[in-house]
Amino acid sequence: MDIFYYVLIMLATILISNVVNRFIPFVSIPLIQIGLGVLVACMPLAFELKLNPELFLVLFIAPLLFNDGKRTDRQALWNLRAPILMLALGLVFVTVLVIGYFVNWMIPTIPLAAAFALAAALAPTDAVAVGSLSGRIDLPKKITHLLEGEALMNDASGLVAFQFAIAAMVTGVFSIWSASVSFVIIAVGGIICGLVLTFIKFKFLKWIRSLGMEDVTLHMLIQILTPFVIYLVAEELHVSGILAVVAAGIMHAFEKRKMDPMTVKLNVVSQGTWSVIIFVLNGLVFIILGTQLPDIIQVVWQNSGVSNWQVVFYVLLITFSLIGIRFLWIHLGWLIPHLMKGNDLSKPNLRATVLTSLSGVRGAVTLASALSIPFVLGDGSPFPQRSLIICIASGVILCSLIIATAILPILARKDESKSDSPRAEKSMKLSVCRHVVEQLNREITSENKAATQVVMDDYRGRMRAIQKEDIDAGKQREIDKEQHALRLQIVEWEKQNTEKLLTQGEASKQAANRYNNYLDAMEKALSGRGRSRSGMMGMMFKRLMRQVMHPKQWQKAKEKMSEMKQNPEQYQEMIGEIRDLREKNTHVVNENLMALLNDTNQAVIWPLINENKRIMEQMKQERGTIKSREKFEQAKKDVQLQAVQIERDVIQNLFEQGKISRDLARELRQNLNLYETYYFGNEELA
Repeated sequence: MDIFYYVLIMLATILISNVVNRFIPFVSIPLIQIGLGVLVACMPLAFELKLNPELFLVLFIAPLLFNDGKRTDRQALWNLRAPILMLALGLVFVTVLVIGYFVNWMIPTIPLAAAFALAAALAPTDAVAVGSLSGRIDLPKKITHLLEGEALMNDASGLVAFQFAIAAMVTGVFSIWSASVSFVIIAVGGIICGLVLTFIKFKFLKWIRSLGMEDVTLHMLIQILTPFVIYLVAEELHVSGILAVVAAGIMHAFEKRKMDPMTVKLNVVSQGTWSVIIFVLNGLVFIILGTQLPDIIQVVWQNSGVSNWQVVFYVLLITFSLIGIRFLWIHLGWLIPHLMKGNDLSKPNLRATVLTSLSGVRGAVTLASALSIPFVLGDGSPFPQRSLIICIASGVILCSLIIATAILPILARKDESKSDSPRAEKSMKLSVCRHVVEQLNREITSENKAATQVVMDDYRGRMRAIQKEDIDAGKQREIDKEQHALRLQIVEWEKQNTEKLLTQGEASKQAANRYNNYLDAMEKALSGRGRSRSGMMGMMFKRLMRQVMHPKQWQKAKEKMSEMKQNPEQYQEMIGEIRDLREKNTHVVNENLMALLNDTNQAVIWPLINENKRIMEQMKQERGTIKSREKFEQAKKDVQLQAVQIERDVIQNLFEQGKISRDLARELRQNLNLYETYYFGNEELA
């Protein structure tokens, strides 16, 4: 049971890390997860995780790299093949040589072969960490593709160099010729193994489908097992399992599928399943890294024969040395002009070189390599400075993540989306609407096609309205503020007129109460207190408590509503009263707006008048067609609810990625609350 509770705690920690990242999106989520992992390690738990490096590689790195290979941009990978290979092979071996000699010179107690092993562990960049950074930091696309391709390929070269360094340290024997031949055999063999096994898998799937075995669950299980089987088979054949799963993933990206119903269904299930798997594995990688840090640091801090401040100095010096070597390799190798071919650049772009250099963060493969260092040598003596080597590797991982998280957002070029200019805000508002339309378009079915088209047309109308907006920043902001204040005044007008009609006997108490509920919701939306996920949960909690605390009143109200719905005439009569009340209020609002209109405020008033007229026209169209439109309206309401949730998620994602400011995110959410109240106003009234 102890390990079961430990797994539950780890999964809960992943959830907490994503919640924390929502509130502090400027901190890289791997750093948050490492910090939470340290807290887990400090908890008084009955189970203590002892990391097995080989199991770590097959359980976490294999599926993550397979998925990255499957999702990679094929064209970009091919176009950047030369610079990717220069980084994945050339830079790795240069790093091993330079850092190896440097570490041995700086810390003489670490033998040269052991220093090479540390350098080889530090050489590969981490695909998972690179992915998490590129998702939040707006790096140029070519640099992002380069980093992803490098991280896919350099694990194998780094691990092979590490294995040879460890073998040389343990046995005391090393041959450069033997190592070179072995590297070619291991790397090429891994790629061939991955391609052959993937080809066999495709043939196997074709065979079982010819037998009529179209079960999506079976095919999904085969897909999940693929990276594990390929990695284990490759390692059993003594070739690179890492390169085997990367090659398999890339081959899956090139796979051509016939779009039959079964394939479509499998794609939907596959996307959902892999998103959960990758979400969990990404989180576990860094949380497990965090759980290992206290023990690693404690051993070195208490008994390493080296001053604690010296250890910190070593970590910082090695980290900056890695960045410096990477910078020189890229700059002197003229990689950046190759990436920017066609821009007529005569010299390397310094900013792009710095971005690429700082983005080479270390992660899971570095930790797994360092922890796999044996405890003893071939003669039975302890491996020299093993704890210090592991501590330095862990420190470099943390430093590279912190530096990338702190500096890259500053260096990354701020495009329109990151500035506060009106053009930038307009661009982001259009982007949000475009995302919603694209997502709705992907989820159209025969049942909701008509309703979805109507909602998509609403969003396209919003996009057209945004495109027509004036770009003058000061003027537009003043108009927005005045319109916001006027909308609150409109709600107050409607409340006053509702009270007046109730007093005069022109509206029933029930209709007036329901309409006031709608106006309260509108006021909350305008005040920035509209629905959110937490708000919706709070509303549900209040309803639940009302059921528990006042069950009789709740039951009585429920029976009354049920009785009313069972009596269609009475129900339609109530809806008719509410519609009449709303129509009268709309006329009053229109009269008041027209009375306020003058030559100086037309830009403020006319959009509200036109909006009010559209509401009046909509009510006229709906009058007398309730029964015939009931099914369509329900479908439309469902799509609108889906669209609102998509829009809310898009706004949050843009904010987390740093593409919109907190003020713009607040404004977009406030507008969304207003649209949501318009969409579901009739539901509030009913």
